[in-house]
Amino acid sequence: MKLEYFTGKNFGDALNPYIFQHFLPNFFDNDPEETFFGIGSILGFGLAKNVKRKIIFSSGYAYGEIPEIDSSYDFVCVRGPLTAKALGLAPDKAVADGAILLQFMDIPKPEKQYKFSFMPHWGSEQKYSKWPEVCATAGIHYISPMQDKDFVLQEILKSEVIIAEAMHAAIVADTLGVPWIPVKAYPTINEFKWNDWAGSLNLEFSFSSLPSLYENNEFMYEKLNEKTKNIFPKAIIKGTLSILQKTYFDPKSKQVAKQLKAIKSKTPYLSNRDVLAERGNELLKRLELVKTKYR
Repeated sequence: MKLEYFTGKNFGDALNPYIFQHFLPNFFDNDPEETFFGIGSILGFGLAKNVKRKIIFSSGYAYGEIPEIDSSYDFVCVRGPLTAKALGLAPDKAVADGAILLQFMDIPKPEKQYKFSFMPHWGSEQKYSKWPEVCATAGIHYISPMQDKDFVLQEILKSEVIIAEAMHAAIVADTLGVPWIPVKAYPTINEFKWNDWAGSLNLEFSFSSLPSLYENNEFMYEKLNEKTKNIFPKAIIKGTLSILQKTYFDPKSKQVAKQLKAIKSKTPYLSNRDVLAERGNELLKRLELVKTKYR
């Protein structure tokens, strides 16, 4: 069986081998005939089209095409009620994001070092590389979602409160008992998947908004070039980005730092510990079913 997940350099995705190789030791041999789909919003990307047996465990839907479900799918569980509804599954298939299994793992607990830490979505780092400087101005520790997952886990645990734009920053913080405040700096932040996870824990929350920041870099050039369908020459797009950065986005970063500082006064969230444990134990039961059925 093959463990399938998005392999980009992103904290949430990197949790897959860490968690599932722990709970399913010696289970994966990279044979694609049977594929285990784990943590992540991967059910809309057609990753499983040519796989003969698809075992879906805590995966989510958030964007892309809804898969055509046939007998090759074995839905053990999905991330939350919104995914179950979108795919036409029975409500009992909605359990939780697999990252909440971290509550049952022996993770070293360091002493607290940071009053507040901020982790953006990985795409936000691509759009604007100066988030660490913005956070420093606001008196907030910065955690990159693209750093090594063991390092990020420790950074979360060293924090008293996590300000999270990355959903798995919130999920992991919540699972490990670290209060969190959700923020949204870009319209691309997908609220569906956040509400999907929160719904699995009977948790209601609201985002604090931050202004979007961009800069003149290759990532933003490619995005703008794609949006304008190659109409404008590269020099014009890059020149426009450069002007906007100097005259608008860099000065605007001071406003964002001020708003981040104000967000520190917000009341953070933490899910009900009994609900978290119950959902986690249900995931463990379903992992046992996977072991029995596919070993």
